[in-house]
Amino acid sequence: MKSALTVSIFLFAMGVFVDTDEIQSVSLLEGDSVTLYTDVTELHENDELEWRFKGILIATVSRDPSGISEWVNTDGALKDRLQLENQTGDLKIRNIRNTDSGEWKINILSTITSASKTFNISVVPVDELKPVSVLKGDSVTLNSNITEIQRDDVIRWRFEHQNTPVAEINRKAGIFNTYDGPDGRFRDRLQLDCFTGSLTIRDIETRHSGLYEADISSTGIKHTIHKSFTVTVSDAVKSLSVIEEESVTLLSVTELQNDDQILWMFGDIVLAEINKADQRFNTSDGPDETFRDRLKLDHQTGSLIITDTRTTDSGLYELKISSSRRTINSKFTVTVTESFRGLFSDFFSAVGNAVGNAVGNVGRWV
Repeated sequence: MKSALTVSIFLFAMGVFVDTDEIQSVSLLEGDSVTLYTDVTELHENDELEWRFKGILIATVSRDPSGISEWVNTDGALKDRLQLENQTGDLKIRNIRNTDSGEWKINILSTITSASKTFNISVVPVDELKPVSVLKGDSVTLNSNITEIQRDDVIRWRFEHQNTPVAEINRKAGIFNTYDGPDGRFRDRLQLDCFTGSLTIRDIETRHSGLYEADISSTGIKHTIHKSFTVTVSDAVKSLSVIEEESVTLLSVTELQNDDQILWMFGDIVLAEINKADQRFNTSDGPDETFRDRLKLDHQTGSLIITDTRTTDSGLYELKISSSRRTINSKFTVTVTESFRGLFSDFFSAVGNAVGNAVGNVGRWV
């Protein structure tokens, strides 16, 4: 599933139109949506607006004594992806693709004056954006992709299309808040990064599954970004018990994306690392080669498999998955119990020792 991101470009006018040729640069991820604003407040009689992509006419709207008429290209690669606002001429491009990169131009013709605006759109190809999948009890960070919040930035996080935010930052107004939500489901669980505005949900539960949206705006650069994340929480077992010499799989419950980086830890020991972009999949033997030839990585999900387990493998394992969109932290408790063969071996060893000691004592008595 792809995220829905809307970038709003505001074109300023002293009246109805501006007699200038402005150029705006817009950078988007494939799968986003973008709305290009003309800043025309209302079409007057004999006004006409036309949109062109790489010089080809793709949409028009005009007004004459009989009313408003519009036309939108419904063929080819842009089919069903263009939406024209017939009062202002604003153009929305949905589910943007790499082939949409290039020059988009609006020509505004009226009896008063004429003007044109140019948008140079660049689209970055990405993998299909799938839901953020986590396990119950994990912590997940939804990244704003802001390097550092500026003074005029305003960020509002919403859950499931609710009007009231679950978190917001307005540095100029001195607002830096998280909220419990109408039903209190987020009480003591939300954390905002004061530098980036990213949102962390701690100790997540299945009731926190759903759509999270971030509205990021700034009066300084006059645009608004809408980011969307679909989070799914699985009620999976985080405490695992196995018998010695069996195998155990620690599930990451995700499908690796191209920019994923994964780190598996056992206490302070790095057991395994994945860098999907570089196609690096490494496992470690651990100190004293404790895990030698016993660790495997699932190249599709990043899950860690421990084979031929030993009682010394018992303990806390930690997983960190990082990408440009999210960071997930998981913990697993593994308990390895002795096998019956091991127990019998210990038993017979103890019996043997006891018999040996008894014979020795008898010898001394004699």
